[in-house]
Amino acid sequence: MEAVRRLTHDEHLGPEFATTWPQYDLDPKTRALLGYAKKLTETPSLVDDKDFDALRSAGWDERGIYQATALISFFNFSGRMEAAAGLPMDRIPAQALFPEATPDS
Repeated sequence: MEAVRRLTHDEHLGPEFATTWPQYDLDPKTRALLGYAKKLTETPSLVDDKDFDALRSAGWDERGIYQATALISFFNFSGRMEAAAGLPMDRIPAQALFPEATPDS
């Protein structure tokens, strides 16, 4: 969220930005990325070459598009996992134990 606050110059920005971003005065590159993120999140089966062409036209290169797609996909995965598990957003229950997260002896 901090990166978005810096981008919009709004220090009080909160989670509502996820739905109110079209109302902000954003540069074309950021607006193109957020539009792509919305489409990839809400209707991933509709993403096509035109979406990638729009990102390129806005100034994104192949590496940036790939990295953005990976991050958007990861956050969509983790959000759906939280929702399906009934977890509060961005929290892992204290009683959850992950053996792979414990240090080797």
